Amino acid sequence: MVATAGQATGLTKMRPRGIAGLTAAVLTLAGGMAAWTGEVPRWTGSGTRMVLPDLLRAGPADPIPLPPEGLILFVGDSNTAGSRIGGASGAYPAVFAKTISGHPRVQVHAFGGATVADLLQRPLPKGPLAVAFVMLGTNDAATRGWLSEKRRVPLETYRSNLSELARRLHKAGASVVILAPPPVGSTAMTRRLAPYRLAAREVAEDTSSDFRDPVAAFLPSPQTAYLQRDALHLTPEAQRELGLWLATHTTSASETGSSSTGKPSPPSASHPS
Repeated sequence: MVATAGQATGLTKMRPRGIAGLTAAVLTLAGGMAAWTGEVPRWTGSGTRMVLPDLLRAGPADPIPLPPEGLILFVGDSNTAGSRIGGASGAYPAVFAKTISGHPRVQVHAFGGATVADLLQRPLPKGPLAVAFVMLGTNDAATRGWLSEKRRVPLETYRSNLSELARRLHKAGASVVILAPPPVGSTAMTRRLAPYRLAAREVAEDTSSDFRDPVAAFLPSPQTAYLQRDALHLTPEAQRELGLWLATHTTSASETGSSSTGKPSPPSASHPS
């Protein structure tokens, strides 16, 4: 049977509607799958709430002693560099620097998208190191999974690289404090990050480093939207909470009776993001 001109026109008019309906069905199915697998972040009107995992045991030193001299170094990725909140001046190392006293210099050694392997390829800042805080693993875990082009670093590689970084920092004279990767904003992302958080604590134990879990900084207000809309980067408020919390876990020179009266200078980024 051959379609008439009128029938052909009717079929042509139906095609866009059919395609639109199919597209809507596919999008609905994809959204349902994302929700079912836990990919959908805990979005709010102002950002994203964290999915707070179980708090990992800290240790061994509490509080963490800060020698009166030497560089206090923060090693990390965009959350440490502050690259999503306007720069280092708003990130948690700057909050930490303003909170403690008696230390001449705080420096940031971090950039957006960094894995542990990326930091191993960059030389450490010159000068005597006193303490190094290391917060890496979010990018190694490729936390966004199939929603991102970033590929996951195998867990054993992450463990080996983090151990090597800790050894280098110890060799440079620093007391090393490894921080677990901070919380993220969906169940699926949290699931991907969990093994790397555990590995960070294990590396701290194996390399005689201290360990802290940033989850503790956010437990008092679990319903606060501490993450940006990407469910990955800390908001300015979260950066402040993290910096203040970390400072409470240290003993500054003034608190140990040091005669030093100098105040720490704002952090400077050794590797701009």
